[in-house]
Amino acid sequence: MKILFISSVFPNSLQPGKGTFNYSMIQALSELHQTHVVSPVSWMDEFSHYFKDKTRLNREWLPTDITDSLSIEYPRFYYLPKLFHQFYGQFLHWSINRRLHETISQFQPDIILSYWLHPDGEVAVKAAREHGIPVVVMTGGSDILLLTKNHSRKRAIKSVLQQADGVITVSNDIKQAVKNLDIHSEKINTVYRGVDQNLFTTGNQQEARQRLGLPHNRKIIVSVGRLEPVKGHSVLLDACHKISKQGTPFTCYVLGDGSLKTVLNQKIKQYGLGEFFQLTGSQQQSRLADWYRAADFIVLPSLSEGIPNVLLEAISCGRSFVASNVGGIPEIADPRCDQLVPPDNPERLAEAISDMLDFPDQNEKRIFKPNSWKESAMQLSQILSDCSVQFTSGLTIKQKSSSVDQHKKRKIEQ
Repeated sequence: MKILFISSVFPNSLQPGKGTFNYSMIQALSELHQTHVVSPVSWMDEFSHYFKDKTRLNREWLPTDITDSLSIEYPRFYYLPKLFHQFYGQFLHWSINRRLHETISQFQPDIILSYWLHPDGEVAVKAAREHGIPVVVMTGGSDILLLTKNHSRKRAIKSVLQQADGVITVSNDIKQAVKNLDIHSEKINTVYRGVDQNLFTTGNQQEARQRLGLPHNRKIIVSVGRLEPVKGHSVLLDACHKISKQGTPFTCYVLGDGSLKTVLNQKIKQYGLGEFFQLTGSQQQSRLADWYRAADFIVLPSLSEGIPNVLLEAISCGRSFVASNVGGIPEIADPRCDQLVPPDNPERLAEAISDMLDFPDQNEKRIFKPNSWKESAMQLSQILSDCSVQFTSGLTIKQKSSSVDQHKKRKIEQ
């Protein structure tokens, strides 16, 4: 089976850390099937990188460990920044349609898989219909939970979900959100993301701290995520400010970059939290495992999530977590090890972190165990294969619904 994957949430030469979970998923899929990736790159991303440091997008760039059965291209995506979000699907279609048509004609995929419902999913559905092949769309969380708060984008996303031959969600919570848009439940499947179980393993905490140059005699909290409002780091900073007054020596290291970096640094200085709260920037995957091992526990204060890779990786490294009670996080949390708190609530977050600082993890054996990427890819492969067979047989939910509608229309006309 040949798979064409369409998503802008994917690593590129300007942002090698972007969508690494999608690369891991596609890499695992490519060990089972020949796979080609079309990953549009925003012209604004290209412009901003060139403006800041004269760096251009290398369209020949490939991850170092790419397999022979995986190929990638990076077309440019033109749009009007912060305007006409509901038309982003059309903008993306105009931007890459000719290139995408050539790719499909040459690669001859059996099925299209896309990640992010809008605009990526809209373009994937259009391309699939133009070329007469099945399409499966994936939603990771914020696209279905946050973008749908805008009426126009909700309408566009609902249309994508209705037209797709299959829908894949990363949690049961998101699956329910999709069903709430009146999408037929038979075509929705949940597949938890995988974890690189060769990299994210348990290990000695003090040795990890030594490798990272971290203190051995201090409680360490680690939070991983983009410095964007939805990730809740301002809430975490306020919580750490409260805890710093209690006398417990600790440092919260925040791993990530983003638009809030300057604001957070200003608040750190304002609160005098230099020794308690430090922004350490994005980290390579190879170093993340040591950060998890070095931590006493992990904190994820997000306002919205699906199933966060951060927590799956932390669990694989033997760490407990404090996290917002949002999205699919309760599906993987263990009440014997972890604490869940309401989102955007620094007081409750501070209480939970204080409890974890006072009463360290007792190393309870967890009920939930993350999948490997191979296991996750095998589940995806089966869903895609079934969808392809059903499409060929004319039995997909969308086709059956269309057939029923056409039959009803003919009866009315008669």
